[in-house]
Amino acid sequence: MIKNIKKYKFETNYLISFLFSIFPLIILLPSGYINVYIAFLIIYGFNFLFTNKIKIKIIFFDYLIFIFFTLSIISTITYYETSDYIILAKSIADIRFAFLFLLIRNLFHHKIIKIDTLLILSTFGTIFVSLDIFLQFIYGKNILGYPQLEGRYGGIFGKEAIAGSYMQKFSMLAVLTFFYLEPKKSSNIFRILIPVTLCILGFGILMTLDRTPFFIYFFSLLLLLILLKNFRKLISITLLLIALFFIIAYKNNDLIHSRYKPVFYVAKIISFDIINLTDRNKNQINENKYYNLEEKIVLKTGIEYFSLYKSAFYVFKKSFWFGSGKKSYLKKCYELRKHKEKLLCAPHPHNLYLEILVNQGVLGFTLFAIYLYFLVKKYSLDLFKLKINQKDRLLKLIFLIILISELWPLRPYGSIYQTVNGSIFWFILALISSSNKYSLK
Repeated sequence: MIKNIKKYKFETNYLISFLFSIFPLIILLPSGYINVYIAFLIIYGFNFLFTNKIKIKIIFFDYLIFIFFTLSIISTITYYETSDYIILAKSIADIRFAFLFLLIRNLFHHKIIKIDTLLILSTFGTIFVSLDIFLQFIYGKNILGYPQLEGRYGGIFGKEAIAGSYMQKFSMLAVLTFFYLEPKKSSNIFRILIPVTLCILGFGILMTLDRTPFFIYFFSLLLLLILLKNFRKLISITLLLIALFFIIAYKNNDLIHSRYKPVFYVAKIISFDIINLTDRNKNQINENKYYNLEEKIVLKTGIEYFSLYKSAFYVFKKSFWFGSGKKSYLKKCYELRKHKEKLLCAPHPHNLYLEILVNQGVLGFTLFAIYLYFLVKKYSLDLFKLKINQKDRLLKLIFLIILISELWPLRPYGSIYQTVNGSIFWFILALISSSNKYSLK
């Protein structure tokens, strides 16, 4: 009987570890599958803890995250009242991110899961997406037959131009695979694979034509160059190769040239007439097409993000303390546009902090800021510990780089309340918050 119980626990641990580790691959699937996966992971994970009478440890971070999402629900209910049940339901469903955060933290706290396989699958996932982008860029279609879409390359993500963001977000976990899990007997092979892998990812991100992930990726490698003394030669070679590839591609490829030209020639960007676009009656543009047209303009050069940030600030001021809830930004932006015709609007503010201010106001922003303050403080103290070993310091440095990359204030950012981007964002924060509890082979 005792043997059967031990066997059951081992198999259950194995299944939970498997469900946790395949996260980077699940994100490659459509949103519906991701939601089912997260729901199953949460239900199965907590059921395992309860069944085996493992105490769920709740710390200060967990309270902050749960209050943060509860406030989002309250703000949404207050703004929408009973006029849109779908948005209210989606707002309530966002609490899944808080449960995901709590589950991952507890699984690491009780050493039920390890990070090894996650790192390997992150490497596999990012390299696969990068090679798929190569295929689409060169032949016009990816492995599933998806063509280029409106000057962007989404690869396996199809119509969603998030391939570059996916690779950038998981790239440092791929880096960690080589730095952290380096076997002694084949260290030379691994040292060769480091620049090769980093270049494949860098080239792939560049070919998606998604500018922000490319620059964030390059910036992350620069931080690695500064912080990791033992790997400076390898990282320097990588940076030089990526920079050289970028220069050659910029001069010889029209798509890359036109996409990145505004970054270098911001002063010469051709202005566009927003007032003509706002006259929906004159142009007979229905609401949905208008939103789509607006989104294309927003993403055309990149400098228009600052116009979005300005409009988000106006929306935030109207609901200063508690915000106006999930998916309220677009509606409120168009309400304000009746009086401020030159406001630029989009489905969301494209900025992490402004989205929180719009959705949950100053109170929600304060909760998130407190969480970040204690997280960064904790990391800083851990890094300066004298007794910390080299691999643990390496792990914390790379996760610090991931944190800086994700939370850079001016970077355009997808909505943290949507399925794909939100799942990745809160998953990564859970990993970072649990880094002192990692169990590795």
